Amino acid sequence: MSDIDIDFRVAQFIDIDPLMELVEEFYQFDKITFDERVIKAFTALLSDEQLGLIWLICDRDRPIGYVAVTYFFSMEYHGRCGLVDELYIREAYRSQGIGNRVFIMLEDYLKSQSMRSLSLVVDFWNDKAEALYTKIGFRREKRHLMVKHIN
Repeated sequence: MSDIDIDFRVAQFIDIDPLMELVEEFYQFDKITFDERVIKAFTALLSDEQLGLIWLICDRDRPIGYVAVTYFFSMEYHGRCGLVDELYIREAYRSQGIGNRVFIMLEDYLKSQSMRSLSLVVDFWNDKAEALYTKIGFRREKRHLMVKHIN
């Protein structure tokens, strides 16, 4: 796949079918349950840009991945911040520098919106992803993410 032409575009409701196809692939890969709650969450994000944005990663206008970024406010980081909630690139397109390009695009966008930081969560088993994130400047914090599901 050396002849690829990658571009990014913000996903819209018209993109829900190809987006859900990619999400379902990612959830199978990551062993996450894909059900109507997932579709509702993506629909909510697509309908309110104050919550965040989803970009489709395309090769010649054909979706080959996506990145979902949500926003939060942090006292420690002095303002609004972005969180890469999900990033998925189809296997045939991995290890070709696309992930690096995704983060360049995200940083440029977040800077244009006066965001203060970009965070992400990486699975403990995903050494390849963690190596990329470290290479492009992410670092481990001195704390663990803890979650309590309340609904």
